[in-house]
Amino acid sequence: MAPSGDLAAAWAYRARIYLLCAAIFAAMAAVAPGFLTPGNLSSILKGTSANLYAAIGLTIVLIAGQLDLSIGALMTVGGMAAIGLEPKLGWPGAFAVAALCGLLVGAINGLLVTKAKISSFIVTLGTMTILGGAANLYSKGGTLFVSDFSFADRLDPAGLLFTPRVLLSLAALVLFALLLRRTSVGRGLYLIGGSARMAWYSGLPVDSYVLGAFMISGLLSALGGALFAASLNSANPSMGDRSLMPVIAAVIIGGTSMKGGKGSVIESAVAVLTLVALINGLSCLGAGFEVQQIASGAVLASVVAYDAWRAVRAAAVRGRRKELLAEFRDNDLTLVNEDDSITEENNSVEQRKDRTFAMACVAMVACVAIVAIYALSIRRPLGPLPETEPRTASASGSATSGAAAAAQADAAVMALKAIDGQPLISVDDAPLNAPPRPANPDALPLEDPMHWYDQEYAGWNVVRQNMPKSPGGPLAGRKVVCLRFMDHPYLTAYTRGMQKVADAYGIQLTTLVANNDINVQSQQVDQAINERPDLVIITPVDATAVVPLLRKLNQAGIPVIASNLMPIAQGTPYELTWTGPDDWGNTRMLAREFAKRMHYQGGYCIVRHMPGSAPFFSRTYGMVTELKKIAPKMVCLDMQSTGLEAEKTMQVVSDWITRYGSKLNGITSADDSGAQIGVDQAIANAHRPDIIRMAAGCSKVGMDAVKAGDLAAVTSQPAESDGAVPMKLAADWLSGKPIERPVYYLKKQLITKENVAQFQPAQW
Repeated sequence: MAPSGDLAAAWAYRARIYLLCAAIFAAMAAVAPGFLTPGNLSSILKGTSANLYAAIGLTIVLIAGQLDLSIGALMTVGGMAAIGLEPKLGWPGAFAVAALCGLLVGAINGLLVTKAKISSFIVTLGTMTILGGAANLYSKGGTLFVSDFSFADRLDPAGLLFTPRVLLSLAALVLFALLLRRTSVGRGLYLIGGSARMAWYSGLPVDSYVLGAFMISGLLSALGGALFAASLNSANPSMGDRSLMPVIAAVIIGGTSMKGGKGSVIESAVAVLTLVALINGLSCLGAGFEVQQIASGAVLASVVAYDAWRAVRAAAVRGRRKELLAEFRDNDLTLVNEDDSITEENNSVEQRKDRTFAMACVAMVACVAIVAIYALSIRRPLGPLPETEPRTASASGSATSGAAAAAQADAAVMALKAIDGQPLISVDDAPLNAPPRPANPDALPLEDPMHWYDQEYAGWNVVRQNMPKSPGGPLAGRKVVCLRFMDHPYLTAYTRGMQKVADAYGIQLTTLVANNDINVQSQQVDQAINERPDLVIITPVDATAVVPLLRKLNQAGIPVIASNLMPIAQGTPYELTWTGPDDWGNTRMLAREFAKRMHYQGGYCIVRHMPGSAPFFSRTYGMVTELKKIAPKMVCLDMQSTGLEAEKTMQVVSDWITRYGSKLNGITSADDSGAQIGVDQAIANAHRPDIIRMAAGCSKVGMDAVKAGDLAAVTSQPAESDGAVPMKLAADWLSGKPIERPVYYLKKQLITKENVAQFQPAQW
């Protein structure tokens, strides 16, 4: 009979994912405020359901001994099909087409693996890439949107812990758990994953089973993406990209073997829940996305290391019979064979190796944990302003009246400077006089500026809905949450400017970063609603997908100011106001300078911003429409998005130079940092310094290039002011002052070689 300690260890190993889940929930409940509230638990469950379908599908494919890297792209395809076809087919028809797309792609993957005998890694990597391009082509790089919120409201009604969307994912989980454990098909998949040859000898149609596994994975991934997109009323070409790695990590943590023949969809689901709960709890603590990544990596590393250690131990003791060894000891039997001493020595060496490997695993996990704890400890709000800057008096130490203290704080904020010496609060106060709206802007050509009316003039004439009433009173101790769409040097400076204003008023600022993932930002909105701050400032991940999030905050009675990236017109009724750079105005101003430098003729190309973002359109068609009006002899040869990556931009620009030769006279870029590095490198490699270059933004890279004469001009987009202005407006509204304008633009300026010194050192 096995010792009780061995039985306990074996049980703990089998139940490790459940114990890990319980431990994380217990730890977060103890340290994270509001973690176990119904609203936050509902957010965790909805976050889990978003990736659960893909996790089930991947688990089935891995059990069959294969790999599917196309699950994220299939989520995108399912979402794009559902949102794009809903106006024509209705939700049932749109979901049916999404399911058929998933089945078709899964069948293609399965046939290439089983019939063409191509590695599943290569096949699904290829389909992932193709589907990504197809999604961009279908949506023209933008985000698809459905204006009717009724179905989304039924999928995720407010106030329910288990919403219909969560219940549907649980139903799928139970169905496929029964399929794997209670049917001959499921047992056949395990046998194939363990040994495909043995399964074939047993008479199983191995190819058919593998094909079916890929089709199930495709179906579930597409349906999961369709349901998630329906809950947001929108879909963009990259919505599933960030789901691939978390799903793979969760499935591995859940115990599914990459070699096949082992796994459980239930345990994969618990692992997805565990990771979502971990990230949610860290977010409740105010940890940044980098800390969340480290923590998730620590969990994955610890599970993999523990599994590897057990495998090494099992291999070391395989074939030994402990009961016989115990019998020898009990009877005091000794072996006099000369080999005994050698065997004993070998056993000792093996035990030392086991301990060494275990210690190495523990040390590795400990190092990761230490890094996570250190990162969490330094993740604090910026400290108070230096004593040389104006400060407000504390509530306890000030003898001035409330009105005088407020006036003093306002004066202090208006006197603040950015690191380049420019005023921190810098707003364009020009009148907002929009031209009459065309009857159908979408029917106009893309080169017609009126085609973009609803984007360029979004929010100018909007009627606000359900606006909460300002609480008025002192600002000290008020809580503001900033939902930032990603980590980037620009947004670091943005937060620095916001924090300066918050410190001056005594406002408590919490910043949550979505890492450019709309699923994460959706969960953060739920978290904000659960925590009930005094106001939310949001920089959208996506100008279209943010609309239901703004609506949700509005319905919860939480005032919201949108910032930096402007939502589409359907989202503006739910905001107090919007603040940020006037991208259309800046780009038109840049276009006029570009035309002047190009002598109003010649061919040009455009490096576009990230697909789905507002600058993707404004920094492209602001240029195209303005040049068509003022310089009809200038011709746009091509426009491409390069993800703002230097290497990819260099390749694209090199291709332009080769293809168009002397016809290419100018290039404008939506980004003067990473993308501009690629532009400059390609031009240097081709020895074409004659190409006129301009860009949006005022990074250190861009301004150094302007100073050196490589860039003719860049637009001024002061990052610190971009963050400071919404916080100033938040303070005004919270103290009872009216917000008078529907949008607040930063001042528009061009930076050229003549004035670049005024804007240095660069803010980012």
